[in-house]
Amino acid sequence: MPEAPVPAPSARQSPAAPAMIRPTRMLSAKTLADPRSKQARADLEAFASDERMVQLCNLEAMDQIRQWRADFQPERVVPYATAEEKITGTTIAADGAAFRSRKNWYSLKFKCQLAQDGESVIGFEFLVGDPVARDKWDELGLPAVH
Repeated sequence: MPEAPVPAPSARQSPAAPAMIRPTRMLSAKTLADPRSKQARADLEAFASDERMVQLCNLEAMDQIRQWRADFQPERVVPYATAEEKITGTTIAADGAAFRSRKNWYSLKFKCQLAQDGESVIGFEFLVGDPVARDKWDELGLPAVH
């Protein structure tokens, strides 16, 4: 009697990874256009191209998280908390990011697509994870205060 074929590992049922949130409206341009963002605009102009793109994506992440859940008040994003962000052309993938809200850090994953000139966000998706344990903050370079 022939043996039944063993299913390939990819065919086994595994828990589905949480779906990324894909906003349809980008928010960072509106934030930067606000007169109160004058200093942020000046700071962005001083950065080198890659760093400017990362900072734009960090701003987009904070705006999108705030829009998604009002109980989060993101004030800072560290895109390389547990893994270096990857910049490919005008796309930034930050699988090991973290953001601070209300004196706590939370894990974050995001993918950010910028316009060809790298000056504006045209696509963004993100996934908020669990709180980062306080005893890991120093190790990950996550400051307790500004």
